[in-house]
Amino acid sequence: MKKVSFLAAVFACIAMTAVAAKPKSTIWGDAKTDQEKCEKEAEYMAKNRAFYHVGPCIGRFEGIGYGGSHPNIGTCTPRYKMRLTGDASAQCANGQWVRVRSWR
Repeated sequence: MKKVSFLAAVFACIAMTAVAAKPKSTIWGDAKTDQEKCEKEAEYMAKNRAFYHVGPCIGRFEGIGYGGSHPNIGTCTPRYKMRLTGDASAQCANGQWVRVRSWR
C-alpha cells in the first residue's frame, strides 16, 4: 500500500511540474538577453495582472515590484554585490506599473 501511495505522489509531482513548466517557457518567447527577458516578463505580468514571479529566475537574482503610479517601482535587491543585467517596466490597463529587474 505504501508503494502505491509513493508512486502516486511521484506521478503527481511529475504532472504538476509539467503543467507548471509549460506556461513559464512561453513567457519569454524568443528573448535571449536578461534585458529582453525582463521586458517580456514585465509585459506578461502587466497584461495578465500577475503580480508575482511568473517565470524561472532571470540571472542569478530577480526582483519584481508592482503598484504605484510611476515605472520606477522598488523591487527586491540582492544582498550581495551583483551587476544589474536587466530592468524593465510595463503598465497595466488600470494604470498600475510592474517592474522586473535581474542581476548576475
